[in-house]
Amino acid sequence: MVVATLGRSDELSPLLQSLCGQSRRDFEVIVVDQNPDDRLVPVLASKGAELNIVHLRTDRHGVCRARNLGAAHARGEWLLFPDDDCWYPDDFLGRLDAVRASHPADFYSGRAAAPDGRDIMGAFESSAMPITRANVWTTLIEWMLTVRKAAFTEAGGFDENIGPGAKTPWGAYEVQDLALNLLAHGRRGYYDPSLTGHHPEDLSDRTTATNIAKMRVYSGGLGYVMRRHGYALPAFLPSLLRPLAGVAVYTASGKPGMARRSWQIFLGRWTGWRDAPRPPEPEKARVS
Repeated sequence: MVVATLGRSDELSPLLQSLCGQSRRDFEVIVVDQNPDDRLVPVLASKGAELNIVHLRTDRHGVCRARNLGAAHARGEWLLFPDDDCWYPDDFLGRLDAVRASHPADFYSGRAAAPDGRDIMGAFESSAMPITRANVWTTLIEWMLTVRKAAFTEAGGFDENIGPGAKTPWGAYEVQDLALNLLAHGRRGYYDPSLTGHHPEDLSDRTTATNIAKMRVYSGGLGYVMRRHGYALPAFLPSLLRPLAGVAVYTASGKPGMARRSWQIFLGRWTGWRDAPRPPEPEKARVS
C-alpha cells in the first residue's frame, strides 16, 4: 500500500487505523513522505507495532512521483495507492480477495462512497463489469485501484506529468491514463461497486478563486488523457458541451460564480485536448 503525502500529519490516522482493522496483515504500508520536517514520525510510530510501515523520504513533489517511488520499493505482488486522508471498511481486503477469486484480472477498482453507501467524488457504475476504454471514466478512482506490480511496471507506472503536484496543466485523471496503458498492454481490469472506500467530502465553496483554479487544472487532465489515448472528437464533445450548458444555465439563474467555474472547466478540457500529443496514425499497408 503506497501512500503519497505532503502537508498532512494526523489526517493519516483514520487510514492507518482502518488498516489495523483488516482481517489480514500480510501487507506493507509504504509512506512516501514529501514533507521537509518530521511531522509524520510520531503518527507512524503510533502504529509501528501493528503495521509493517516503511517510511520513505523524498524532496521530489508530485503525487505520481511519490507513488512510483513507493511502488519501486514494494515487495508484494499487488499494489494499492491509498490517499493519505482516506480510509477503508474493516472487510475491505476480504471483499477484494473475494472479487479477485471470482473474477481473475490484473487490476481492480471499486467506488468512493460515503459511510451511508452513496457515491462521492464522482459518478460510478452501479453494476460490476470489466473495465474497458468506454467506462474508465466511471469505474476508477486512484485510491481504490489495486494492480499487479508486474502489470504496473510493464505499463510504465503513473505518468509523472499528470496529477496533483505535477506542476503541469494536467492535474487529474492519472488513474485513467494508467488504466488505458494497462488495457493497451493486454491487461484485464474489473470493477465491482461493492468494493468501497471512504474519503472526506469537499463541502467548501465551489466558487472561490482557488477552487475554480483547481478545477481548471483538473479539467485539463481529462482532455489531455482522452486525446493522447486516441479518443475521437465526437466522444470528447459531451465533455465540452456540458460545462458550456452550465455557463448558460448558471448565468440565466443569477449564479455568476458557478458560471465562471463552468467556463474554466470548459477551457481546461479544451486546452488539455488541444495540447495533448496525438496518438500515432496506424501504419497503412503498402501494395507492391
